[in-house]
Formats: sequence, structure tokens, C-alpha cells
Amino acid sequence: MNMEHFHSASNLDAEFIALLVSESSGGVWSAVWKALSKENESVEESAIRYLTDPLNDLGVKNTVLVKKNGLAMGVMITYQEASLSSDEINNSPLPADLIEALAPYRELRDPESLFIAEICILAQARGQGLGTKFLEYAKYLARKRGLPRVSLRVFSNNVSASRLYERNGFNLVREVAVIEHPDININGSVQLMSCSV
Repeated sequence: MNMEHFHSASNLDAEFIALLVSESSGGVWSAVWKALSKENESVEESAIRYLTDPLNDLGVKNTVLVKKNGLAMGVMITYQEASLSSDEINNSPLPADLIEALAPYRELRDPESLFIAEICILAQARGQGLGTKFLEYAKYLARKRGLPRVSLRVFSNNVSASRLYERNGFNLVREVAVIEHPDININGSVQLMSCSV
């Protein structure tokens, strides 16, 4: 797939992005959006507001879509993850139980890499090589930005995704147990994987 098949997302794509990210994250992002929702605001509305806020790394500004026949088939969100300071954690608007549940994700970071926050592909478009194409595109973006590696996090129970990443040169760096939370449907562990570019 040539790079012209990848399109920068716009605010009009936020609803589509929110739907896919919510599904692929096992409820992690839905829990965040729920916690950040304003009075009388649905989780979906909170998600769209969050994704379209230019101050948020996980958002439209860092999202590319792959399209087939003009229809979006999947999304990938990438950015360079910074190290978090204790002030940022202490001043978080999230409730304490959710901050605790998100600790493994904060811990598993590679600030010198291009981080793939999400790769999400519609069910009907899976098995067509789009995951590999997204990973190739992420490596291209990392090289373009002068970054030596691409990194990502994957849940240990997502065996098919882990195999895809391994086939594309990603290696396990570190693994941390998931912390249970009532709004998050994940158990096992979360793994940090990285690949040199």
C-alpha cells in the first residue's frame, strides 16, 4: 500500500475514531472519557471533545486513517510520548482509582520512540494486511522525525496482535500486570514492545 492511502484525520472523523479506540482499548479510553465527561454529557460526546482538543496527544491531530473506496477502514494514532512528572499525575482531573488503574500504562514508556497509541481496524477489514501497512507507515514516520524506534503497548491476551508485531520486528521490552478497574475489561498484563527503524 502506498502512503497516499493514508489520510490525516479531521475533526469530522472523531466519532469514528472514538468508536474504534473504545473497542480496541478494552475500555481504558472509555473509562477516561467517562471520568472526564461534563454534566449531561454522554461518554461519546466526551470522547469527541477529548479527541478534537489540540492539547491532547491522543487525538485527531495525531491520527491517520486508511481508506478503501473512500471509506475509512482503520485508524492509527502516533506521537512521541514524554516522561510524566509527578506533578502531572498529582494534578490529574481523573479520580484516584482510575489514576491507579492507569499506572501500568504510565510505567511502560519509551520517550525516545514514536509511540503507536492505537491501531484499530474495522472487523470486516481485518486479515487484509492493514495492520502491517500501519506498522510500516509508523516506521516511516519515525525515520522522518529522526526517532530510532517505534514502540507500542499490547495486552498479553491479544495473542494475534502480539504475533503481528513480532512478525514486523517488534520485541518485548517489559511487561506489567494490569490493575483491575470496574470500567476496564482487561486482565492479565500489558506489554511494551519496540522495533528499531
